[in-house]
Amino acid sequence: MEHSLSFSNWTDIACTSEGVVGFLFGRIDNLPEMAMSKKPLLGEVPSIIKSFFEQDRMTPSLLRFLWNVVLTDLKLKLRLPKSDSSIEMFIVDSKHRGRGVGTELVDRFLRAAKDAGASLVTVYSDDRMSNWQFYEKRGFTRVGTFYDNITSYYSGSHARGIIFALDLREG
Repeated sequence: MEHSLSFSNWTDIACTSEGVVGFLFGRIDNLPEMAMSKKPLLGEVPSIIKSFFEQDRMTPSLLRFLWNVVLTDLKLKLRLPKSDSSIEMFIVDSKHRGRGVGTELVDRFLRAAKDAGASLVTVYSDDRMSNWQFYEKRGFTRVGTFYDNITSYYSGSHARGIIFALDLREG
């Protein structure tokens, strides 16, 4: 979460009387209000390596985890189209899904991106731990898939990484 937030300049949080029920961190290159750090070439890898060195000891499972992160991040970098906006992290509490919370968060982000002159929004998802159909229902097109090492590691079964894009100049 820290990594996604540090490279985002759009943050939207959905709350109810129960508290926070969802959030979206995004990047919009032309957003005038905030400057943001440049995303490192290796994505999350540097911050994860740093956290490993803060551990008491390196174990084989920690090394396997790191290797899977590196492989997935590399595949993502090779397949991700150049875009001027992206959804970096998007989560809706499972008890509040299907109530329009996610749609409202994404719609507000897309309006802000379009208003800032963005032309292409990208988002990375997977077929195991996320609701990737959500993006297709909102007009995003699947532009790449690959074996997702990190989600496969977490879920214990084969997972595909899915890259979606939405052309904001259409419609």
